[in-house]
Amino acid sequence: MSSNGSILGAASKLKRRVFLKALALGATAPVAARLASEALAQTGERPKRFMLYYIPHGMPPEHFNPVVQGGDPGSFSLSQSGVSILGPLEERFKSVVNVLQGFKYPAAATHEGILSFLSNMETFKDGATDQTTPRTTIEHFIANGLGVKPLALGACAHRPWGLDHDGKLMWDGEAIVPEKNPLVAFDKISGSGTSTPPSSGAPNAEQELTNALLTFTEGEISALRSELNALTSEQTKLTTHLEAIAALKAAPGSNGPGAMPVSCTAAPSLPALDALRTMAQGQSDEFFLREDSFPALLAAQLEVAAYALQCNAARVVAVQPMYANCDFDFKFMGSPGSHHNALSHTGPQGSRANPNYEARKPFANAQRWFIEQLVEHTLSYLDVPDPADPSHKVIDNTIVLLCSEIGEGAWHTSETRELQTSGDPGMMSYVPLVTIGGGGGALKTQQVITYPTDRPCADLFLALSQAMGLSTTSFGGSTTPVQEILA
Repeated sequence: MSSNGSILGAASKLKRRVFLKALALGATAPVAARLASEALAQTGERPKRFMLYYIPHGMPPEHFNPVVQGGDPGSFSLSQSGVSILGPLEERFKSVVNVLQGFKYPAAATHEGILSFLSNMETFKDGATDQTTPRTTIEHFIANGLGVKPLALGACAHRPWGLDHDGKLMWDGEAIVPEKNPLVAFDKISGSGTSTPPSSGAPNAEQELTNALLTFTEGEISALRSELNALTSEQTKLTTHLEAIAALKAAPGSNGPGAMPVSCTAAPSLPALDALRTMAQGQSDEFFLREDSFPALLAAQLEVAAYALQCNAARVVAVQPMYANCDFDFKFMGSPGSHHNALSHTGPQGSRANPNYEARKPFANAQRWFIEQLVEHTLSYLDVPDPADPSHKVIDNTIVLLCSEIGEGAWHTSETRELQTSGDPGMMSYVPLVTIGGGGGALKTQQVITYPTDRPCADLFLALSQAMGLSTTSFGGSTTPVQEILA
């Protein structure tokens, strides 16, 4: 047999055996096929991850919009606009930031936009708010396309009595209830099981499948390597992958139910999660929806997200702090007043040439706090060599989508608006859309892209889906991806 025939035969043999083993262990045919393909994935392909980060109640543009210098969209500052809500990204992450301006989603009268802006579906049906029609939002659309389950986290993401239209941010046909307890979320994805004991000793099907496949591939490695020894340097990708499987098999704890994900040999330090574990001892579920728990909960949820992305415990993560119309008092971070009614509803002040930065400084500081939390508890963990791709950082292989359900907080905009409060030109308010990260080399970054005529948000979401490796040509009715961000 020729060298090409040897590698194709070896690859086909391993792929078929993995496929049959997965079926025997109870996987559906599509899942088995995906596992078989992943077992032979080319090692040169960079890993990709996606994170959705929602910030409620819009942005005051005089404190949010980047300052573009000399008309060059690649030359801009994130820290020269009043309070500079995006300022925490300037020093470490500006090179992987895109600020997208000039987008819209199907109109909403107010914060009902939370129901529609991530799916591009109408907010109203027969004159009433539509909170029941099945839809799929971008994070679940990407996860479904990748064949994975997203990790949906929420810090007080719905009211204590349950999920209503103000909390329905994520959808996969039906509205998704985010996991409110970061301890449960972490223990589930890490396999540590320190918060909740396994129910009746039931086996973990995913872990059993993983362990069985590892056991199976151990025997295959030796036999297949002898077939591959004579191959030329261009034909060694399968050999490299088999060696990776062997290393995984030999890794500490790889056989046990508490096995760490492939790309982490040890969990990173998660101080906010550890602190919450102490705070939550003896507490009921009510603790995880209380206003006074919110700051600690968000910090812990963001660290869980960081762990999941860094260690490949989840390729798609979504974090939802608060629900639309949530009126938590932000005195805990220096901006006293309810976040919705008192802070976000402060009216726009001044003109484009002479903005009144003081009028909405408390609201701007509150929104900047959300970015500071993201930087401290997630992005800083991603600004390290990627355990699965050491020649790049985790953030270079990740796309973080930062967004809000409205643009201008007081006017509840779902499109671009000029906030004219006098005869002078007013500040321009845009639907807040920011990407952070390189998407495994699939995104162009360090740009401020502004469209003079609003484009559907779905155009951006379609581009992000393609950057994540999906072959899809449409999302939410859009077939025209934003090419300016695609590498």
